Parts: sequence; structure tokens; C-alpha cells
Amino acid sequence: MQMVISIVERGKGSAFAAYFRTFQLPLHIYAAGRGTVASHLLDTLGFATEERDVIISLGGRQPVRKLMRHLHDEDRSKLGTRGIACSVPIDGMSAALAAGLSTKQEEAAEMQQKQTNRHSLILVAVNQGYTDVVMDTARAAGAKGGTVIRARWTGAEPVEHFLHITLQSEKEILAIVASHRDRNAIMESINREHGLTSDAQAAVLSLPVEAVARLD
Repeated sequence: MQMVISIVERGKGSAFAAYFRTFQLPLHIYAAGRGTVASHLLDTLGFATEERDVIISLGGRQPVRKLMRHLHDEDRSKLGTRGIACSVPIDGMSAALAAGLSTKQEEAAEMQQKQTNRHSLILVAVNQGYTDVVMDTARAAGAKGGTVIRARWTGAEPVEHFLHITLQSEKEILAIVASHRDRNAIMESINREHGLTSDAQAAVLSLPVEAVARLD
């Protein structure tokens, strides 16, 4: 499984996600963002406003690779927006979420790979109102802290069909940087106490972190 992070002009996110679905990437998380470029450079760069749509999409490795090839070579001028998209490998995911998104059994099995990075970024998409209790569980398993981002699901039907549940659309994303030593314990604790079939409906995944710098 891989993650695609796209940052586009405000109001273009829905069309972007619809385009992604043609590449078998059905599940997306929307969030609002704001560019940091100086206002006098916006016209030069082609942005009408500093407001952005942020789309976090999940899918199998091969569909993501095909998508990125099209974005780079064939379809970049057809989407009607400026922005950026990048793909990131996922080094851990709750089994129910992986199975719900995978079209082949071997794709879910690929998640069982050897972890070689010293740190991981754990992302937990959880129903609004459950962030504090999920963070308490993470701290008990070794997490030092986290950051909360407001967002919402779209295209969750494959996971809902697989698990026979309805996912609440309004979400909060809890971002936790953890050591390799603590990563599995944190993810397993959150999934056990607050997984997709619980009231919190937490979807847990992790991304490899190449380097970490502490800012004081």
C-alpha cells in the first residue's frame, strides 16, 4: 500500500479525487490548507489564492505508480489546477483497513515487511471527539505526543462493504512520530482499543521517516 499526498488550489480537491478513483484509489481524506508563499508571488506561480485543498489518498503500489506516471507525463495539463502530488510508501497499517482496500490477497500481505527505519510517522484517522482517549492509549504504549488535524473521509465504500459498517465522514487525524521500538506497540494498542469496528473507528497506518530533527 502507498499514500498519495496532493496539495491543489482550493475547490479543486473533489475533481482531483474523482480522477484518482479512475486509478483504483477509492479512499481519500480531505483537509483544508494554506500556502506559505508570499502574496506578491501568487500571480507569478499561477495561484489565485493561498488557500489549498489537501487530499490524502490510499491505494495499492501498482495503481499509485500508474497514477504518478500519468500525472507526470500525460494528464498534468488536463486537471485544471496547479499544485503538487507525491507518493509515499506505507510501512504499517491496521489489517482491516489493508484488507478492505486491497484487490488482491498478496497486496495486503506486502504490509508484512521488515521495518528498517529508526522512526515512523503514525497517522490515526479517528471520529471527532475521540482524539484525547486515543492519544491516552498511544501514550500508555510509549508515544510522547501528537498533533491533531481536522479532516473528513470520502470514498470509504470499499472498507465499509468489507467490514459491514458505516464510517463517520468527519474525522480528526492524529499524527505521532514514534521510534521503531515503540511503533508496533502504539499501533496495536490503538487498533485493539479503538479500531474500525469500535465507536472511535480509528484507521491506523504508519510512514517511514528518513530523518528526525528536534527544534528547541
